[in-house]
Amino acid sequence: MKLITRLLTKNLQRVPLLRIDFNMKKFRENGAKGSCMCVIHPVLKDDDHIIETMNRLCDYIREKYDMEDII
Repeated sequence: MKLITRLLTKNLQRVPLLRIDFNMKKFRENGAKGSCMCVIHPVLKDDDHIIETMNRLCDYIREKYDMEDII
């Protein structure tokens, strides 16, 4: 497990805390709802403020930018 942790964190120098992935296929089929996947570090996953902020960030990006340009 330590080896996997070191590989995923670039030898413990880069630990991902937040990640947002956009799924263009879902966006085209279903619209904005459900088109973004937000991943939060397990230690931070129960923080309501962080979850709310990430959701607002996803909404802001979808409203402000043309998703065709991002892809």
